[in-house]
Amino acid sequence: MKKIFLLIAIALTAAFANPEGIFVDVELLSGTKQRAQLMGIENDTVSLGGYIQNKFTIVKIAKKQFKKIIDEKGNDLMKVKTKVVVKPTSSSQTSAPEPKSSSSHTVKSSSSSSISSSSIEHATAPSSSSEKQPVKTVLIAYNADGIEQSVADQFTALTTRLLMEAGENPQIIRKSDIKKCDDNICIQSELASYGYKSIYFGEIVPDIKTDSLTLNLTHAFYEDSLPMLHRASINLSRKASFSDAITNNKLENQLLDAQGKDVIKTKRNRTYIHIETDPDGATISRSEKDAICKSPCTFVTADTAKFTVYAYWNVDRHLWGASTNIVPLPGDTVHVSLKLKRVTPEIRILTYPEGASIYKASTPITKRSKAIAQTPDKFPLYNMGTDSLIIRKAGYRDTLINFFAAPVPQIDLSINLEKLTNFDEIEIQKKWLHDKKMQTLGEAMIGGAAGTVLIGSLLMYFAHLDYSDAEDIKKELKIPGASKGKNYQDKVKKNKKLVDQGDNKAIAGGILLGTGAALLGVGLYFYF
Repeated sequence: MKKIFLLIAIALTAAFANPEGIFVDVELLSGTKQRAQLMGIENDTVSLGGYIQNKFTIVKIAKKQFKKIIDEKGNDLMKVKTKVVVKPTSSSQTSAPEPKSSSSHTVKSSSSSSISSSSIEHATAPSSSSEKQPVKTVLIAYNADGIEQSVADQFTALTTRLLMEAGENPQIIRKSDIKKCDDNICIQSELASYGYKSIYFGEIVPDIKTDSLTLNLTHAFYEDSLPMLHRASINLSRKASFSDAITNNKLENQLLDAQGKDVIKTKRNRTYIHIETDPDGATISRSEKDAICKSPCTFVTADTAKFTVYAYWNVDRHLWGASTNIVPLPGDTVHVSLKLKRVTPEIRILTYPEGASIYKASTPITKRSKAIAQTPDKFPLYNMGTDSLIIRKAGYRDTLINFFAAPVPQIDLSINLEKLTNFDEIEIQKKWLHDKKMQTLGEAMIGGAAGTVLIGSLLMYFAHLDYSDAEDIKKELKIPGASKGKNYQDKVKKNKKLVDQGDNKAIAGGILLGTGAALLGVGLYFYF
């Protein structure tokens, strides 16, 4: 029984022991000094071991980067001509497996590969001929965390196409195809063991706050035993990611950057503007655009100079607004936060000369059009955005003004009117002024007719009341009594007076009714 426990203890010790090498003092050409465990020097590569976050890790560095490597006996191992290999003390070494060779000792992984044969093509044995073998390329497909899988697949297809146009024939796999690996380093080592020299990792990181996507492309290229790593990133608008990716060669430049090549130089003049407001749901606009989006939102601009952005929120003619100046950052995102305040916008229009009429430009000006103001004057604005007005004055050319109604207390506009010199235009304006006067006179007559008819009707009504009272007195006089009494005589006089008043009122009312009818007829004629 004791022998069995002893064998189990030895097996557990061998299984969980860390690989150890000889302790050395290293100095890089950059001047960095470090004490580490030397795992071996092979193929112009130095393998050093040490603990990182309580885990034994082996790092491989090109031999040409070292100034000296001194062992505990004071020997400089950089001057040793032969290959130095330090055997590990256990089988837990995690370095990538290499083909066996009769002339060298290598550290071999104890774990078997878990890459399915359906996902990865196994590397073939190197040919004994001098013919150069093509570089094997693999692209780890873009992930789909937080975005639609179809979006990730389309970016994978676009990158694959660019790789093919660049002379590479990539095999496409997903991270899930390599069962044993949870990170890119493990996947990279596993693929390298199968002979893949050019390995691309695609990653998409969504940013909900800025409504954008970040595309990361990492390239590991094995020219020797150590890979050269390059990482390239681009930012795209989430709503227009594909059109944005092909604009200004963004996607192609990302691939060139990941390959360590010179990118196609283009002027990066696109800026992303992300705006948030308190409260949310405000309309975001610029002076040349009515509405861009509703906050919070992100939009793209190609401007390079400072411009103004407005935010407004309008409910039942109650307006809240704010504005700010933005300095674009080409190739970057500008974040803006605005707090809306209650505003009552007004527009003041000055003309030279004064006394011009202001009309809405939404409908043609006719003789019945009503001016909304006379210059110089100001009037309130209820609808934000672009608007148009027409300025008209006798003897001057009509002036159309387009302006942006911003959520600010007052907007000032100054216009110099141009005198009319064309005879036909002057005649047209004179005719309009004549028709306008006739129409105004017609309105006045119609208004006067309405008043006259109303007064005449009242007089006729009062005349009817007088006649009614006179009739009542007449009935009383027919009752037998003293015909020569004082009371009788008073009633006779009152009856006569009421009749006379009724006659006068009836005559006046009739005249007024006739006059009103005449005025109405003439007014309607002038008006229409």
